[in-house]
Amino acid sequence: MPAKRPVRLRSVHVRDLLTGSPAVMHALECQRREDGLLARVRDLLNPGARPHCLQATASEDTLTVTVDAAVWATRLRYLAPELAQGLASAGITRVKIRARPSDQRRARQTTGRVARLTPAVVAHLTASAEHMADAGLAEVFRRLASRQGVPPIDPDR
Repeated sequence: MPAKRPVRLRSVHVRDLLTGSPAVMHALECQRREDGLLARVRDLLNPGARPHCLQATASEDTLTVTVDAAVWATRLRYLAPELAQGLASAGITRVKIRARPSDQRRARQTTGRVARLTPAVVAHLTASAEHMADAGLAEVFRRLASRQGVPPIDPDR
């Protein structure tokens, strides 16, 4: 009895597998369109603002531009009508601007750690409370200093 020949599997590149899927092709086309819109938005902006634009997503006639900080969101909101006018050929009539918090700020919010005051800061809060005319504000300073669990250093040492 002759030996069976081993079955050879044809290797297929992952790109070929993905491009055969209509859902993947649609997602890639949407991503290409959004990348093109982001490039056009950046072209309409001054060079200082361009790197702060992170993403552009289109929904019907509205383009949403995501920037890296609230200060840039505020600046670009003033330019939204000009951006809409510059993107009218792409069917955009409205531009919305939103800020995405930076990874550093997000990491700080999720760690749950509370920054502790140094003994020197606690001493300054306590000393400032002693010299305040406003009793309510002085009490706030004393409570803040006492919640830290750090004994104040003696400023006279």
